[in-house]
Amino acid sequence: MVARTLLSEHDRTGVSGLPEYMELPMSVQLAILGLLQERNYHGYELKKCIEQRMGMWTDIKFGSIYHALGSLEHAGFVRKVKTSSIHGKPARSIYKITHDGKKEFETLLRKNILELHRIFLKEDIGIYFGGGLVPEEFDAVLASRIEMMNKIIDVLIEHRKHMDTYSPERARVAYLLVTHHITHLEVERDWFQRIRRELKTGKLYSDG
Repeated sequence: MVARTLLSEHDRTGVSGLPEYMELPMSVQLAILGLLQERNYHGYELKKCIEQRMGMWTDIKFGSIYHALGSLEHAGFVRKVKTSSIHGKPARSIYKITHDGKKEFETLLRKNILELHRIFLKEDIGIYFGGGLVPEEFDAVLASRIEMMNKIIDVLIEHRKHMDTYSPERARVAYLLVTHHITHLEVERDWFQRIRRELKTGKLYSDG
């Protein structure tokens, strides 16, 4: 992290001994700081916005949005600008990104795009040992997998038809992100179909 490399008396530490905000997943920090670049939000608005805008193409697990905001606030990346209660409802704090928060967002954005991680698929080990099942049963399992993938692809294709739910300046990039996930799933589906074809030849787990 560039913005805060040394602990200060104001930093809350997490279980690892690092500042608490550093234990938040990078995707959580990016989502919160990125949305706060657009305008000020209160916690529940942020949570709903993340779910509605990004739920189809990211898997953000932030637990409590308020815990995440509290950690970023203690790090100096966001600050409360207003706390109010309407019609007896619990008080809601509205958050604003700070100057340090904007710098941290830029640092995280570069790191997120530049860090390359190989993806190891957990199902590959199942394919490796698939010969442990009767071929007909294994083929049925593969067929179920392909069916599930096709259903997800159909949901994403339908979602892609409704880019008007995004703001005009985000609609195009959202379209391409959803397309990215469709493409990945289609490649995976085609690969599993090939495994089914190989299985039916009787050579997939043979010595010859």
